[in-house]
Amino acid sequence: MMRPQLAAMAIVMVLAVICGFGTGSVLEVPGVTQAPPLPPRNLRSNQTRSRMPNNFRSIATPTSAPRCDYKELMTNLHDRVGILVTLDEDQRHRLEVIDKKLDQLVESSSARMESMKAQQLDFLQRLDSFEHIQRLSRNTLDELKGETDQVFGPRNVRELKHKLRNRKKMKDISRTVRDVSQEQYPSSGVGTFNESNLNLSSRLDALATLLASTALSVRSVQVEVANLSRAIRRQSRLIQGKGFRSTPSQQPIFYGPTGLNGPTATRQLPSSCSYSFLANHGILKVQLTPESESFYVSCDEDWTVILSRTSDDVNFERGWLDYRDGFGNLAGDFFIGLNKLHALTSSALHELRIVMEDFSGNVAYAGYSLFAIGSEKELYPLVLLGKFQDSLTPSAGDSLSYHAGAKFSTVDQDNDNCLECNCALRHKGAGWFNNCAKSNLFGEYTTQNQAGETGIWWDTFSGQNSLKRVRWMIRPISEGTDDARR
Repeated sequence: MMRPQLAAMAIVMVLAVICGFGTGSVLEVPGVTQAPPLPPRNLRSNQTRSRMPNNFRSIATPTSAPRCDYKELMTNLHDRVGILVTLDEDQRHRLEVIDKKLDQLVESSSARMESMKAQQLDFLQRLDSFEHIQRLSRNTLDELKGETDQVFGPRNVRELKHKLRNRKKMKDISRTVRDVSQEQYPSSGVGTFNESNLNLSSRLDALATLLASTALSVRSVQVEVANLSRAIRRQSRLIQGKGFRSTPSQQPIFYGPTGLNGPTATRQLPSSCSYSFLANHGILKVQLTPESESFYVSCDEDWTVILSRTSDDVNFERGWLDYRDGFGNLAGDFFIGLNKLHALTSSALHELRIVMEDFSGNVAYAGYSLFAIGSEKELYPLVLLGKFQDSLTPSAGDSLSYHAGAKFSTVDQDNDNCLECNCALRHKGAGWFNNCAKSNLFGEYTTQNQAGETGIWWDTFSGQNSLKRVRWMIRPISEGTDDARR
């Protein structure tokens, strides 16, 4: 801002000095005193020179000196300085706009980088899951091969027998062809038939017949192996259900990849409440995979209890972290936690059963053929809710299908589909709220029958009247059910 003004002042000073020299006058500068005139030198010589005759014609000089219009000059300079100042402000404004755009570009790039990192992490997790499934499939295949070897003998022996059978069949086919050829050419007098004279089409037909019979034999063996595997699994379940244990002298048979020495000496923990006979007062320690961490669950026969509410001892109006990790006492009122619930429902297909009781002593059931939730990154959505099981009696009706697909919400994290409200704060609890709810089993517990949207209620059973007891339970679906096949 100051540089154009200083330059203009310098130009004014220079022009003023030039105008002063042109007029023969001295420019008076404000604030500077004028020096006294110098005394005349060589006055005598000048007088002598003036007396000399002048043979030349003198040139007339104008008596009036040229004038400099300072006002016009200052006006022009002021206008130019104003233009320079305007240009400077315009350039500064453009630079500010460019800086803002650069900041926005940096923020957008940072957000994209974070998104790409999250996608890369998700891809790596999926890759690890795929590798784990591949290892399990390989181990299962190895176990099946081992069971086949145990029933039908070693593989090399079976291959040798199969080759011998094929060779015998080829000999029988060749003998048949020779007999036919000798009947066709009785006058040849040759007792043996030269195999090289067989018709090519006959050989191809024989080979095709052999391949077809081999394929049928392989198919029959596969069916027998599948039946045998199912029979072995049934026997294993029966043995485990009766509580039998192998004697210490018995060594378990291990069918695994080459180079492994079999399972470790430690016993594998159960993966669900299907082994509830191992539970201690209804509490069982489970481990879903050999690589995952073990944790305790509450069992009701072969059902895993994920939510239990019988009193107001435990407050369910909690934040996101409490619902993520779980809270309460497994022997009383508790919630298992969204992390554990996601691990359970993603390890195998599960069905859901909800047991409710009102303050009048009426008990009702709500069952769903499938149940699963997503991960924390997805905000634990209710991703899978199967068909309502209306065969359960007395039925509480279906008040959960309305919530299918919704994300989990708590009082401090609003993930519902209500644009104008927070459903968790409105109902004083948590859950998979849509806009907002047809049930509120995570709501506020009341010690008497009260009506209100903040209590524990199931719309198709009690309306918005509070319930006395609620229990959510899940269990893995058996392999023979239609839902498991789907």
